[in-house]
Amino acid sequence: MNKAHPSFYLISNAVDGNAGAIEKLLEFYEPYISKCCLRPFYDEYGNVCIVVDMELKGRIREALLKMICEFEIDEPNK
Repeated sequence: MNKAHPSFYLISNAVDGNAGAIEKLLEFYEPYISKCCLRPFYDEYGNVCIVVDMELKGRIREALLKMICEFEIDEPNK
């Protein structure tokens, strides 16, 4: 099943530090991150192919992890 966004429950658990939820959140965004990291690569013959820049992908995953750790969920007024 392809969802448009991660559930509140998943985000809440990830923010609370649940390692499984954090991994599921990273898996959710994996295709988007990979697509953002596509770069042209030229071989020694001048041929071009599109590859995933793994260094950039690692930096984006690191930034996402940092955002998850710093994210705060506001509780509604009672």
